[in-house]
Amino acid sequence: MKLCTADFTSFFQAIHNCRPFPWQQALIDRLAADGEWPDMLDLPTGSGKTAALDAAVFHLALCEDTPDRAALRIAFVVDRRLVVDDAYARAKKIEEALCHAQDGGSNGSAVVEEVAKRLQKLAGRHGPPLVARRLRGGMPLEDDWARTPMQPTILCSTVDQIGSRLLFRGYGVSDTMKPVHAGLLGSGSLILLDEAHLAEPFRQTLHAVRKMGQARVEVVVLSATPGNSGERAFSLSHEDRSDSTLRKRLEANKPALLKRPVRGGISKIAAAFSEEALAMADRLRQKGAIPAAVGVVVNRVDLARRIFDALDDDAAVDVVLLIGRSRSLGRDAISEILAPFRTDEKSRAHAKPLFVVATQCLEVGVDLDLDGLVTQAASLDALRQRFGRLNRAGRSIHAEGTVIAVAEDISKRADDPVYGDRIRLTWDALGSIAEDGIVDFGLEALPTCLKNAGIEPDDLASECPNAPVVMPAYIDLWSQTYPSPTADPEVGIFLHGTGRKAAGVSIVWRADISRTDLTGSAESNLKEVVRLVPPRAAEMLELPIWIARAWLAGSATTGLNLSDAPQREFESPEGEQIQETPKRAFRWAGNDSPNTGIVKASQLRVGDVLIIPAEYGRCDKFGWAPESNDPVIDVADEAAEPYWGRRCAVRITDDIVQGKQWDRISNVLAAEYRNGSDLRDQLLAVVPSTADMAAADGNPAFRDARKPLEELKGAKGPIDVHFPYADGRKGGAILVAERGVERRHGRLVSVPTTEDNAASSTSGKPIRLEDHLCSVAHIAEDFAQILHSRELVDDLKLAARLHDAGKADPRFQTMLAGGDPWNRPDGPPLAKSGRSWSPSVWNRAGLPKGWRHEALSVQMAQAHPEFAGAHDQALVLWLIGTHHGRGRPFFEFKDPSPEPPSPCLEVDEWRLPADASGPQSLAFEFDGLDWPSLFEELKRRYGTWGLAHLEAILRLADHRASEQEGKS
Repeated sequence: MKLCTADFTSFFQAIHNCRPFPWQQALIDRLAADGEWPDMLDLPTGSGKTAALDAAVFHLALCEDTPDRAALRIAFVVDRRLVVDDAYARAKKIEEALCHAQDGGSNGSAVVEEVAKRLQKLAGRHGPPLVARRLRGGMPLEDDWARTPMQPTILCSTVDQIGSRLLFRGYGVSDTMKPVHAGLLGSGSLILLDEAHLAEPFRQTLHAVRKMGQARVEVVVLSATPGNSGERAFSLSHEDRSDSTLRKRLEANKPALLKRPVRGGISKIAAAFSEEALAMADRLRQKGAIPAAVGVVVNRVDLARRIFDALDDDAAVDVVLLIGRSRSLGRDAISEILAPFRTDEKSRAHAKPLFVVATQCLEVGVDLDLDGLVTQAASLDALRQRFGRLNRAGRSIHAEGTVIAVAEDISKRADDPVYGDRIRLTWDALGSIAEDGIVDFGLEALPTCLKNAGIEPDDLASECPNAPVVMPAYIDLWSQTYPSPTADPEVGIFLHGTGRKAAGVSIVWRADISRTDLTGSAESNLKEVVRLVPPRAAEMLELPIWIARAWLAGSATTGLNLSDAPQREFESPEGEQIQETPKRAFRWAGNDSPNTGIVKASQLRVGDVLIIPAEYGRCDKFGWAPESNDPVIDVADEAAEPYWGRRCAVRITDDIVQGKQWDRISNVLAAEYRNGSDLRDQLLAVVPSTADMAAADGNPAFRDARKPLEELKGAKGPIDVHFPYADGRKGGAILVAERGVERRHGRLVSVPTTEDNAASSTSGKPIRLEDHLCSVAHIAEDFAQILHSRELVDDLKLAARLHDAGKADPRFQTMLAGGDPWNRPDGPPLAKSGRSWSPSVWNRAGLPKGWRHEALSVQMAQAHPEFAGAHDQALVLWLIGTHHGRGRPFFEFKDPSPEPPSPCLEVDEWRLPADASGPQSLAFEFDGLDWPSLFEELKRRYGTWGLAHLEAILRLADHRASEQEGKS
């Protein structure tokens, strides 16, 4: 069918079971007419700003034949740690509707089927019509959103995660994958920056990057409190204000009592907030609110925790703590409790009364419709965001709020780490317009009142620092990803401005790691343990780096003054610090990275992923808990479960399987066995159920090892057994099904498969080099032909045909044969073998440490007959040399005596010139340029992000080909 703008209403209604607001249809009409997004969507809270995602997806479908006119990757960015990410929930709903339509189940909506069909044409055979993902701290080999360069995608994340990736410094992303992320986000993307007044430095940096003509990124600000921006804004029309649903939300009264300042210590302040919340709940109940939902929002994590503890003693109510510094697995569980209190939700009557205690994370991205709100005084923009959750739907109810000022926040000398002096200024301004101590925070009432009083809202908003000027030299330095330059500009100040800190490190707690493992003698064992069971984003907690440094250095109470908004560094009050023994952590940057290893506090860097023992404490089910000494629950299995279809690893240790049963299990591990399957079955016979373990040992907190063991029954290949723990078999074992297990539900998650030596040279069976190269070339052509000219498509295809030629080196073929020359195959060279890889095999084959086959491929490509016909020979060589992310712009190995590679690719006359030098050598020269100079010339031709995007096409084609080979 022919798709037109008028079909948007049907598309929207089929997915969300309601009609779009007039502004949402008007936005689609505007996009179709001129193809450009407005600079700003100036829309009040409750008007459905996240529907910009629906508009972006529908616009892409309209532009199916000219995809360069729309965004393939749509990023919804909020400068807060995501708690209950409703933008992501909406994105998933769109994704599921389109995937369901693709499978023939669109509930009769021809429009949804047509949109799915058009997006599927873009995605091709390597992905679904649409992918929706949260970026919560990337991990090496966990980038399933970056599967193909043509995959329509919605990403929901923070300024830190999107911004660092765009600037080639993705936090938590391996150095080799950083250019792929940058290339995808910097070419044909749309960034929807929600409440951009909270992220002005990032907006400035985006503007600078676009102005330089470097990145093809469209930026749209979404704001309920835009201020005087002077930008091209898209606002509500008269038709919107006449809409019955919107009108109720705009006109709803939100009276708030200004309560006199609270003085005293934190315990007294917490008591004042909890008492007011209880009194408010009682008043609302008397007014007929059954059940009532009361929010309590404060400016610090520690105060929120104390209020939560005071309220969490009544079984008749639900009490939820929302803090941004939490693990996503915990956040997902909280979402179920909040479900009845969403905007327009019909099932509230069957829920318990609810208290939601929160920090600034409630201000943005959380769809709650509260009956009452108790909030700590803050800047005006923060208060407006908080009151946007009070009677959000404009219900015909009695709603009320209270603003409580803390005395030290409104003193003349107050200088808050987050709000500066704006709490005092806002408090004074509200006092001047209050009637009988009450201010109406209604969406239309408050702006009118401020205007009548001559008060400028911008003067009361949070102070926002500016980003430094982005110099071309900074972009050149950031583009150097492997190895990173010594002079490396810190991207954090370009995301949050100088003086504010938000970015940090990701912490992962593991029960099978102890303090004694974090010694130099056990480092190799620990590396193997983490390699076998790598950390996943869902088990991470992000923590500001200065907090992590102080904690690991031995400061026990560090983090009590922590906020969920970007802030200045702070020091805890004098006398509060309790010194502990310094702790170490294990930094994981990927198996091949030199940055992987044991580190102390002074060695931490922004973006690190740290594995620490569960016994370190400081985290509970709600998140960062600086006063908690209890061991942290290990959630590695739950975090990895979505990936078990690709690869399944099961840990069997005395820390995971606790109690008296361990003696029986350890006896099985120590016994002789013939293969992994036999060992698995023996373990299943002695590992009891959770209930049996609790009954035997009296501890209901025992972990259940039976579920993952039973998953291994569906292993798609052999099960390998590893004993990587420092104390040998007594420490336990890890069972690994490298090809995964059969899944019985859900869509499988796939990951890159060629980013380290092991993955790039092994598969379930031997793969001929010629077959692999042809497969990659075919996929690369599919990826490139939609967006690029025929000349570029041809060059990408040629680079793919030659990218692994260096694997024909006899030493590499010996390595594939297990390091034994007499086992080297006599037939055509292999790209991959069915054997496992190890450093000892590498050494036996005679390969130098750090040797890279792609460097030899660059040499061999120049001698190939087809190379002379390349349209841009320099580009072909560069794509070949960087197809594993190394050599940008230096390689780090020497190969003093390479053997002449065998003829391959069925070209008998192909020989490596005797005097040829590879890009790892200072003697390398092509067209008068050495390898780093070639990098600079290609960036000039294609742009920094354009070149990275071309690299991503070849690399992702390699991933997908390897993935298919692994399944065969």
